[in-house]
Amino acid sequence: MDRFSLDKIEVLVIEPERSVRTLIVQTLKNAGVRNIKEGSGLKDIMHFFQISMPDMIISDINLPDGNFNTFVYKLRHHDIGSNPFLPILALVDAPTANDIRAVVQAGADDLITKPISATQLMQRIKTMIISRKPFMVTSAYIGPDRRKPEEKAAQTHIKSMEVPNILKAKAVNADRFDEDQLQKDIRASINMVNLQKLGSHANQTKALVEKIVPSLAFGSPDEPTTKALERLLYVSEDISRRMVGTKFGHVSELCQSMLEVTRRILAARDFPDHKDVDLLKPLSIAISRGFDETDTEVARLAHQISTSISIKD
Repeated sequence: MDRFSLDKIEVLVIEPERSVRTLIVQTLKNAGVRNIKEGSGLKDIMHFFQISMPDMIISDINLPDGNFNTFVYKLRHHDIGSNPFLPILALVDAPTANDIRAVVQAGADDLITKPISATQLMQRIKTMIISRKPFMVTSAYIGPDRRKPEEKAAQTHIKSMEVPNILKAKAVNADRFDEDQLQKDIRASINMVNLQKLGSHANQTKALVEKIVPSLAFGSPDEPTTKALERLLYVSEDISRRMVGTKFGHVSELCQSMLEVTRRILAARDFPDHKDVDLLKPLSIAISRGFDETDTEVARLAHQISTSISIKD
């Protein structure tokens, strides 16, 4: 397994500092990489993504035209690009604790602190080829599973999953590389992520509502409650998006109802309608029930709630 070749892979190098970018590119060339694209900012990433997806990204997190961590988060959540499992190596100069936390939460595979050495760079790439971490999925995170054994033991509801590693597929036994099979594996893993994400979202929807409803009993939402309502909007929208083409498409009506009610509460500001607040809990329960394939009453419940909201409008 230690034997691999890099001449078939395509690496995208994004680095604002020309001298650092030159060092990275030369190191890759010396290691046998023949297909290297390079740029200095997010605009270059998006430009190359329109042409073709690379097999790996090496990028500084501090780009002049945007936040690389936000890009990584969107990539992992399949909002950008066609392969959310793309190997990603982040670079940072004199990182703070917040920098490291942001890189980890975004879902990058690894982080290198500048100044970079050729040996260090190649060792990290080797690790991503040979022993890349499996992924984990929660309501707010998709990316490498960095949990300690005791954390995994305590969080049995969160499963690790092996995801397609195009870097490994092209670097090891490249002569057997099958592009069609890889794309099938990517689609299958995306579907698996979506199903895990839906379950996590359903649980978070209930948790958010349990915090929001008691707070709104005192009147207008305070700052934490407003943030919870905004998170509820995002979660409901993401559930709707991920349900397309799955066996849980019947929950869409419930999510649309949750979106409508939450938007009305946020728009009301100081005077949320108590009828809207009262709908949050049954909606969250119904959404959670919607992922139980044995529950035959969910469709009727979804229509009933949706109708009551339409009548209210």
